[in-house]
Amino acid sequence: MTRAEYWQWSSAAAHMAGKSTPFVDVAPGLERTGDFAAFLAEADDTDPRWSAVLKAEGAGWPVGAKEWLMQLEAKHKCTLTPAKRGPKPKVKLASKAVEPDMFD
Repeated sequence: MTRAEYWQWSSAAAHMAGKSTPFVDVAPGLERTGDFAAFLAEADDTDPRWSAVLKAEGAGWPVGAKEWLMQLEAKHKCTLTPAKRGPKPKVKLASKAVEPDMFD
């Protein structure tokens, strides 16, 4: 699909309609961009407002403040942010204390 408002996980349709959903509050975005359709048409990869969207687009993650995303994850019991990359650190076991031999 070539138009953002048709993408399954995009908030573009809500922003273009000017109507919030359980997953997106359109007011903050519309306050920053005004006419959202015009914003999408004019935006390019050099626009600082657009760079976060382009960065998240390839990975499929939503764009927003970390605190807001954490609230959404808790509320909807789903993962909306990438996990830490790489192997999990090894757990170091505490060395066992050796009991003195009572017969020494």
